[in-house]
Amino acid sequence: NNTSNEITFVATLSFDRMHALEGLFAKWSGPISLALYLTDAEAARFTEFYDSSPVLKSRKNVGYHVVFKETWYYPVNYLRNVAKQNVQSEFIFLCDIDFLPSEEIESKLSEYLVLIGKSQPNALIVPAFESERYRIDSLPGTKADLLKQLDLGEIIKFRSRVWEEGHGATNYQKWRSSTKPYKVNWQLNYEPYIVTHKSIPDYDQRFVGFGWNKASHIYQLHRQGYRFLVLPNVFIVHLPHSPSIDIHRYRTSSKYRQCMETFKK
Repeated sequence: NNTSNEITFVATLSFDRMHALEGLFAKWSGPISLALYLTDAEAARFTEFYDSSPVLKSRKNVGYHVVFKETWYYPVNYLRNVAKQNVQSEFIFLCDIDFLPSEEIESKLSEYLVLIGKSQPNALIVPAFESERYRIDSLPGTKADLLKQLDLGEIIKFRSRVWEEGHGATNYQKWRSSTKPYKVNWQLNYEPYIVTHKSIPDYDQRFVGFGWNKASHIYQLHRQGYRFLVLPNVFIVHLPHSPSIDIHRYRTSSKYRQCMETFKK
């Protein structure tokens, strides 16, 4: 039962990220489409987890799309496409499961949907930050709160310590004082989280595991003429978690990194 200005939160997850669901549901009341990558045993455990959670059971607007494990690497872009293709609303928020949205984000995003054009398609960027705190109740809910924690060093720009180019084009310095959406230019390796129309092209499913899976999608949008507009009064905060197996493979295997660089070219 979607309305014209509803936005579906789209994400993927494996079994070790199930704990993130209840926190997300508390922050996002609108429709959610999730692609879950599970073994048979994990699917059974997820059913148990669902049945034991009043929060999950109370929601009637969440789609769980289970993809059974077949490969060694996490097929992240295939999963993203599964979640995206099962959306019923016109607009989607392409995000990751480890992020929590700011307060009243859905109503604020709805105000900007008019900017998503058809003759000149736009992707609306929700700036991303990260925290080293595990407690959800310590995270900022408003932009004013976030800026305070940013100045104190309790919040930092997402991945700014390890991969500045991934989100640098967002221009966080400008965002601090912005009150209106502003256009930014695509840069190599840019991988923001975006709100757009569900007709957006699919992700390149050849990318699996860790590395350039989302950046390749943003590059595809850039090549197809999408403009990138940063929204001034919404944000998401990434919660800390242990590195995934795929990140470990990327960091420890020179052959993995070499193959990725070759594939990118």
